[in-house]
Amino acid sequence: MTKHILIFLLFSLFSFSVFAQFPGMSGGGNTKGVNMSNMNFARLYGKILDAKTKEPVEFAAAALLWFDKDSAIAGCLAKSNGDFALENLPFGGYRLRISFLGYKNYDQRIFVNMQSVDKDLGNIMLEPDEALLKEVTVTEEKSTMNMSIDRKVYNVDKDMSAKGGTGLDAVKNIPSVSVDADGNVSLRNNGVMIYVDGRPTTLTLQQIPSDQIDRIEVISNPSVKFDASATGGILNVIMKKNTKPGYNGMVMAGVGTGDRINSMVNLNVKETPFNFFVMYSYNQQANANDGFTNRTNLFNGNVVGYYDQTNVARFSNAFQFGRAGFDYNINNRNSITLSGNYVHGTFNTVDNQKSEIFDSSRTLLNNGIRVNDSKSWFTNYTAQLQYRKTYPKAGKELTSDLNFNHNFGNSKYLNTTENYMPGSTTPDPNFSNLMANTGNSGANMYNFQLDFVNPINDFTKFETGVKSNYSQSHNKQNTLFKTFADYDYVEDTSLTNHYSIDNLVTAAYVNYSSKIWGISYQGGLRFESSYYKGTLTNKGQYFSYQYPTGIDNLMNAMFPAVYFSKKLPHNQEVQLNFSRKINRPNFFQLMPFVMASDQQNIRIGNPKLKPEFYNLAELNYNIQWNKLNYLTSFYGRFTENPITNVAYPQAPGSLVLINTFENGSNSFTYGWEQTLKATVFKNLDITANFNYFYTSVNWNPTPTTTMNNSGYSYTSKLTLVYKFPKNISMQVNGTYEAPKIMPQGTSRQYYFMDASLSYNWKFKWMFNLLLSDCFNSKRMGSLYDTPYYTQELVRRRETRYLRFSVTYLFGKMDVSIFKRAKQQKGGDNSQMEGMGGGF
Repeated sequence: MTKHILIFLLFSLFSFSVFAQFPGMSGGGNTKGVNMSNMNFARLYGKILDAKTKEPVEFAAAALLWFDKDSAIAGCLAKSNGDFALENLPFGGYRLRISFLGYKNYDQRIFVNMQSVDKDLGNIMLEPDEALLKEVTVTEEKSTMNMSIDRKVYNVDKDMSAKGGTGLDAVKNIPSVSVDADGNVSLRNNGVMIYVDGRPTTLTLQQIPSDQIDRIEVISNPSVKFDASATGGILNVIMKKNTKPGYNGMVMAGVGTGDRINSMVNLNVKETPFNFFVMYSYNQQANANDGFTNRTNLFNGNVVGYYDQTNVARFSNAFQFGRAGFDYNINNRNSITLSGNYVHGTFNTVDNQKSEIFDSSRTLLNNGIRVNDSKSWFTNYTAQLQYRKTYPKAGKELTSDLNFNHNFGNSKYLNTTENYMPGSTTPDPNFSNLMANTGNSGANMYNFQLDFVNPINDFTKFETGVKSNYSQSHNKQNTLFKTFADYDYVEDTSLTNHYSIDNLVTAAYVNYSSKIWGISYQGGLRFESSYYKGTLTNKGQYFSYQYPTGIDNLMNAMFPAVYFSKKLPHNQEVQLNFSRKINRPNFFQLMPFVMASDQQNIRIGNPKLKPEFYNLAELNYNIQWNKLNYLTSFYGRFTENPITNVAYPQAPGSLVLINTFENGSNSFTYGWEQTLKATVFKNLDITANFNYFYTSVNWNPTPTTTMNNSGYSYTSKLTLVYKFPKNISMQVNGTYEAPKIMPQGTSRQYYFMDASLSYNWKFKWMFNLLLSDCFNSKRMGSLYDTPYYTQELVRRRETRYLRFSVTYLFGKMDVSIFKRAKQQKGGDNSQMEGMGGGF
């Protein structure tokens, strides 16, 4: 080492004496000369190649180190063609080190002087590290789903069937997650709460492009850090984030049957301390659907009539989604993020219904045609400011979030109903009508959250936080009505409603976790108060609730949660958890006005509804063995005052049903869920899920009557992914849901299969082809059996379609992208000022 240092010092002295001969380089020369310490203009460049394949090694790291120590003075990453350049270097002696995962390091000593001010280092060959490559091969491929004891993590980017789609396409293959005909998402047959990046959101999954989602976390029994209203669990959507210096992005476009068009542009630019990101996407689709309703009306157990309806509808929608923002690292331990979202959606529906009404002997009483033509749009703006502070102690951090959301929209529809008497081809003017509606809505939501985490030691951690969410919204629905015999429209006062809603939820929580006797435990308590008021401004009515109102119901605002886990030998773990949650009735469930109606159905709220309380328990066991991961869960939930959908005749013997909500006395569900993930052979990955559960619902249709419906059901999902040579992959997804228990009947069985084919070319171009619902079997429905009627209803959300998408990835890793751009804008000659004619 002493010999090397001596050579370095002698060479530096020689270089200095040479520079001194040039005009302006010595103290006695030109007063405008250049100081040696400021002469940073040398350049080293070359190309990095694989020694075996002679292919470029993109993103290989080139670092220039001091001659006698490991601190770097310059660095860069190789481009896609292997080129690299180290610029603005001072004269001296250095060590060049080239490194990349899977290759042996390359080291070379270099002296930079006037003779090598712009030096080509030629082709540098990196030798593959065979031992390391074997390890990399095992871990570099991210699987579609990862399982742990408290959550499942679903990697959307690995799901071929979600390419070019929306968040609904991303969740339909997740074990235990279901999507119904209206796009509502449930987990283990319960409504689920949607989070984005760990925070509640007003966005729906249909509004989020799937290509912007990195992963989705499925949390079946959330801790006290999350809202107590997460009764059915949480789907936490983690958006893609840029972690690489330089710039990178993607361009995606796709087309499909059913007028499907989708596109997206995404760009990230990062150089410490800034990271900028911007994204825009457009997605449209149309579906031609059909369905039917067959009802038998009963009175005192006897058939009094029949009602049959068929419908053919065309639904079309389009969404625009924009996102922009930046991260700023104030220093090593303080950072802020400012971001904003823009969402705009349009919906157009034309629903053609044909109906027939019969008496008890199947004699036709009348038949009719109804056309529902509706159009609506909405716009949503969201702004978010986040602050994060870390501490020298690992894991200790303080985070705060401030969110503002503003949305507004308009809607209108025209319903044309024509009723015909038997044998007539002309609509009866007294029983045929037109109904026109116009509406507008708007809302503002403010959310503040503060969280603090303090690890006391390696096993013990204390967490606490506060949250406040306040929202104001208004909606005006104006409905006009006239029969064919009338000349002018008149206001339908039952369907004309103007209302406003104020909703405030405040919360605080504490959570403590530690370990004793090899058992990890976590205990927490969340206090959550709520105030809700809905006002019918055009009718002078209001309905409200507040929890707690005093000492008597203080416990209704307390939500504890306890978790235990134990790691066992051979990658095994077992966990047991308990928690309590609340589901508060919303405005549409409470307000006693008619919200929707057709010839045979009226939907109305119930102001007497109370919140429902959930008591959850779950026992999980997880084992990982080689390329196999098995997770089994036993779970149960007991619900107090369950809010149920019920229907009954408008009057004894009436064909018109009143659809509303009631509190049941209780309901109980338990189940056994199993998920298996395995790699078979070398190129085949299998993920299988089976959920078997029991449901029992008790409700009181009258104060003196109690009714019950109970039974078993199951759901199953299977995903197969096979990797062919040449970066070609195929994926097949299958789902089957057996009939499920509802308060007054069961759902219909539901099943479908999707198939996808993907090709990755040079890791920059990705081509994806999806055939959704291969056998066109995706139909949903229900079977009702009540003392008043029996009914079969079948609907579908979408029909079979084909979609093709192309994605192009681009980027360059550069730790000095902004500095380099600034230098180029100023011109390279600015670095040479003061050199005079001597250079």
